[in-house]
Amino acid sequence: MNISQIINSSIISKNNFSPNSLYLLVPKGKNLILYSLSPSVNKLYKLSFNSTINYIEFSPSSEYFLVLLSKREECIIKSVKNKNFEIIIKEPIFGINSSIWSSKDNYILISLKKYNSLHIFSTLDEYENLEDELDNKNKLNHEKNFKYIISNIKYQNLSKGICFSYNGGDFAAIAIRKQIKDYIEIYETDKYELISSFVCNTINLENIFWTKDNSFIILYENCNYDSKLLIYSLSGNLISIQEPYKNFMGINKLNISPNGHYITSSYYDNIIRLYHYLSFKLCTSINSDILLFPQNNNKFIFEKTVILVENSKKNEINFDHLYDKEKTSFKLENTFPKNYNNNNINNKNVDYITNFSYSFNSKYIAFNCTKYPHLILIYDINKFKLAFLLVFENNIIDFIWSPSSLQLVICTENDDKIYFFQPQRVKGFKLPINNSIKDNNSNTVNDNKERNIYFSKDGKRVLYKKNKYNFFLIEPGNDI
Repeated sequence: MNISQIINSSIISKNNFSPNSLYLLVPKGKNLILYSLSPSVNKLYKLSFNSTINYIEFSPSSEYFLVLLSKREECIIKSVKNKNFEIIIKEPIFGINSSIWSSKDNYILISLKKYNSLHIFSTLDEYENLEDELDNKNKLNHEKNFKYIISNIKYQNLSKGICFSYNGGDFAAIAIRKQIKDYIEIYETDKYELISSFVCNTINLENIFWTKDNSFIILYENCNYDSKLLIYSLSGNLISIQEPYKNFMGINKLNISPNGHYITSSYYDNIIRLYHYLSFKLCTSINSDILLFPQNNNKFIFEKTVILVENSKKNEINFDHLYDKEKTSFKLENTFPKNYNNNNINNKNVDYITNFSYSFNSKYIAFNCTKYPHLILIYDINKFKLAFLLVFENNIIDFIWSPSSLQLVICTENDDKIYFFQPQRVKGFKLPINNSIKDNNSNTVNDNKERNIYFSKDGKRVLYKKNKYNFFLIEPGNDI
């Protein structure tokens, strides 16, 4: 286990890692540092801009990265291998709202303020021209106009409403809003030519996804205490509508299992529902109450394998299965954190799934809920039963499975430690002690809402965002 600390990064997300997991971007205000992660963490170079950095993203090939400044008047493309390489994409009239890479290095997608349009900048010729001219100049700034425009996009923030197909991203599905109706338009990404367009049976489309084999488009909506999950063919035929029941709060998270077999949605009724990909029928509903308390007369009694994770002053702690499944009972009610109000259990307003995450092989799904914020339930998809229950002495903030192994990394309100789960064991690691970062009021920064965990795509490194200004780079190794 190797833990490094990097301080005062203004942006921490999955975009800090390059897709090939070889580089790391660390923005801080107007400055940006590029690190190499192989064979070890090394600083490559530092860049400075004339405005605060608002967004970063590596290109799909990891050879370039995009920087969007807070003024949002220009979008800048930089090269990983050549510090002096620079392309400036600037719209001369209207400011930029958001920008992302296309599924290939050849395009940048940009939305503009006050206009529901998607402007697509082609970089096909710019890369070669700039590389040639850089031999004679230290830096070249090119201001180029956009090459393609898609009108009436539903969301100006490109974090939703647009989705690229899997395995190469040859197609892009984009949510369109026109004439008081929702449409899906499908483009091939070589030249962004429209190949399909159809109207949706939705009032207010929330987001869209591709199935893993790129055969269908999945979309959902939450509207007026009602929600629908809809599956369309690429030609616009409605294949299936899933609507569990009327008058409920709707879907708060939608995902597809890594093997593509299950469409998984969590609802505000504290239930996760798995729909099979081939039939689009409901396979199972995962309810934390039923899993924990299968018998009404045995409240807070659990008769499965339980792993209890406790705090310790040691830097590294091994945890065994505290509860033997051969015993008769385990009293869950005695495990609530001291600062937790047990009255929340009966408060339906906070009873929903907080987060869920699939293991890389789709065997397990880990989830927790507001009703029991100190628990992580690990459900075995193959056996359709609960496999593990992790009980913490502090409420859980975030967790995520590794994309390449059965490692589940967890952070809690105890911000001095981070935990790693494997089916064989659980370990907690004490984070290195460093000088406290203080805000303007000289108070120690400890904002739980800012804390998140991100894995590199190869699963070798973890970014742990401890607070707004502070994160750790962790290399857990193959065996914790």
